[in-house]
Amino acid sequence: MPAKLRRELGLFDLTLMLVIAVVNINGIPFIAAAGWHTVPLWLIAFLLFLIPQGLAVAEFGKLYPGEGGIYLWTREMFGDFHAFISGWCYWANNLFYYPAVLFVLVGVLVYTGGASSASLGANPHFMAIGALCFLWLITLIHIRGLSLGKWLNNIGAFGTWFGLLIILITGITMWIRKGPATPISAAAFSLSFRNYTDYSTFSLMLYGLVGLELGSAMGDEIKDVVKIIGKAALLGGTISILLYMIGTVSLLLAVPAEQIGAVQGLMQAVTIAAKDLDMMMIIRIVAVLLAFAVLGVCAAWMAGAARVPFVMGIDVYLPSALGRTHSKWGTPYVALLVQAVLSSLFILISLFGSTVKGGYEFLLKSSVVLQLIPFLYLFAGLYKLGKKRMVGLLGLAATAFGIAFVFVPSSAESNIFSIAASTAVMLGLALIFYFVGRSRRAVIVSS
Repeated sequence: MPAKLRRELGLFDLTLMLVIAVVNINGIPFIAAAGWHTVPLWLIAFLLFLIPQGLAVAEFGKLYPGEGGIYLWTREMFGDFHAFISGWCYWANNLFYYPAVLFVLVGVLVYTGGASSASLGANPHFMAIGALCFLWLITLIHIRGLSLGKWLNNIGAFGTWFGLLIILITGITMWIRKGPATPISAAAFSLSFRNYTDYSTFSLMLYGLVGLELGSAMGDEIKDVVKIIGKAALLGGTISILLYMIGTVSLLLAVPAEQIGAVQGLMQAVTIAAKDLDMMMIIRIVAVLLAFAVLGVCAAWMAGAARVPFVMGIDVYLPSALGRTHSKWGTPYVALLVQAVLSSLFILISLFGSTVKGGYEFLLKSSVVLQLIPFLYLFAGLYKLGKKRMVGLLGLAATAFGIAFVFVPSSAESNIFSIAASTAVMLGLALIFYFVGRSRRAVIVSS
């Protein structure tokens, strides 16, 4: 592994990075729109997925602390082919994910201009241009190095906390003054196997809880990685589930579930409360805080995920240029640039002939399928390791169901065929790249 990579992340930096990576604030409105029964669903996802994930990360992070994270762990447990599929899916899902997050970022920022600019959030062309600008800004900052890029993560974490705190106060205030916007009853919290929306919501919850493993993808850039990786996973996971619960409950208190927008739901709640309380200035404050939060999410994933094709480039399964580091800043700049170019294409493709909401759902659900595939390997590896086998089985089952449930329609705009097609294309590309890379690697070894 190249010695040029610099160890910039301590326990505080890593914990904040994991929190901002896990708490994808953009997913809360999509989940909260299903109503109060999302609360017990969150608890189930926490028990069956987040806890097993944290234990697996702590275990593998100590055994295999090098750069690459889940790709490295899969290679050690199952060999090169499965490692490539795992690493490819872990990285490729982000090509869908970054645009989805950046749409939310732009959708939040339009509120800083007041009611006159808020409508721009429904304009596909404006959203695409804004998303592209932020995508390249974050990329250039990360090429400059983690010494600068980590501050996007840290600022994002604080933006998440303070933004959700204001939304919590908003929800409680609206509840006290007018009662809960989404009616509360025992039946509202009950789960039913006949409610197909819950299946899709559960998949999105698992997807929202992914991220504790992200820091391990940067193992050669963490100070004293063996000592702090488990602590960071424990702290980050606990904080994350609390923030998700706060955000979901607050949103349901402030806005009727059926009126929560997928892209701008959090700002809807604040806007409704601000009008009722005659405190319109709060809209701009929350918009800025949430923009920081979403910016941090995207920055954390762009930094961490780029390390996977970087390592795969070093292993020669992807073009070796991806394994290059910048001569001055010691960053995987080629991997970051390639990632940005491909994400730019998906930003443009996602909005052809689609509404902002439809494009957002396509990007989000396509990302969910690919993102969860590496976790099948993670939990299977924990079982194979012979440690915490029951935990591994629980995580494996939850992940398998999460992948299957993505293909249950959640709205009239759901396009299951497009999601299935995009998944098939990305997996097909993985096979092509692997076998071409294996041949190239064999030639290099033989020579």
